[in-house]
Parts: sequence; C-alpha cells; structure tokens
Amino acid sequence: MLLDIYQQQELFWLKTLFGTPSRADLQVFRGEFVVLEGELKTTTGKRSPPKAVLKQAVLVADETRLRMVAGNFASIDELPEFVTRFHTALAADCRPLLFVDNIAESAEVEILGHPYVLIQHSDGVVWNALTERCYLDKQDLKGLSGEDKVIRVFEALADYRPGLPSHDLETLLATKTEVRRATWGAV
Repeated sequence: MLLDIYQQQELFWLKTLFGTPSRADLQVFRGEFVVLEGELKTTTGKRSPPKAVLKQAVLVADETRLRMVAGNFASIDELPEFVTRFHTALAADCRPLLFVDNIAESAEVEILGHPYVLIQHSDGVVWNALTERCYLDKQDLKGLSGEDKVIRVFEALADYRPGLPSHDLETLLATKTEVRRATWGAV
C-alpha cells in the first residue's frame, strides 16, 4: 500500500493514527506528514527536523494513489513543494483540502489540471474543521474505530462543494499575509 511506502521513507513525522479500516482496500493516516525533509547530517546519519510539514494531516490511500489529503500548512509557500512531490500520487477524484494559515482568502485553485481547496485557517484543529464541513457530528462517528472515522469523513467529502472563488496559485502566493498560528506551550 502507498502509505506503507511513505512510512518506509520516514515521511510520517508524528503518527496519531495509521492503519487499515474495515475497507481493506484502503489505508488511513493522521499525524504530521513530511513534505520536505530536513538536511541529512553526515556525522550522525540522522536528519534534522523537516523543512515543510503538512500538519494535522488526514490521508486516505489505496495501493498506489492518495484518495484524500487534508491538513494544515503554516504557509502557502509550502504548497508548491507538496505539488512537486506528491501531485502524481493523487487519485483522479482526489481534491486536497488544505487549511492554510497565511492566505488572504479561501479559494479553489487548479494546479496541473487538479483542483485544490485552500481554506484560510490560522486557529483550531483540522479534524474538527473537516467534520464541520462534512456536517458530521459526534453521533455520526460514534462507535466507529479511528480508522473508520477517517473513512466516514472521506466518504462525506465526496459530496463537498465549497463554492469558493477560483484563483491561480501565483495570485495566492503574491497576496499571502503575515498571519501566524498562535501556539501554546509551557510558560
């Protein structure tokens, strides 16, 4: 399966969930997904932290293709790297839903003939935003395994039509803002 290959390539920075749902032809992942690795340190043979990560990623894949991609980019500048590396792995019906901290407005953008939905989002949890956009509540997910909850969202997103304005990627890159996600931690 494709996600097994990504795991072998060490593209899962943090794993919250990784497994096979009741639909055995699919695999799911939730966590931090590496888009651009950090430098390989020759003295230790280990990598420094990634340069670009799809945070709070929610992925569904079959044997060879990504069927669903959702997550958060801190900057729209990370999207071209994602496209360069993973565009050919997207299934024909995959419409990545990306929550981006520093875009001026939410929009749909077509890149290399493939639609991407970019949502202005600098606060909150991607999973909660996904379930809200699918009109799913806790009752809809009750009793399902973690993997099957992801599949339920994947199936609900098949009907998702955001009705956002269309822009090209260059416009979104040129109009990015300085917004940064508020982080919390030890004081």
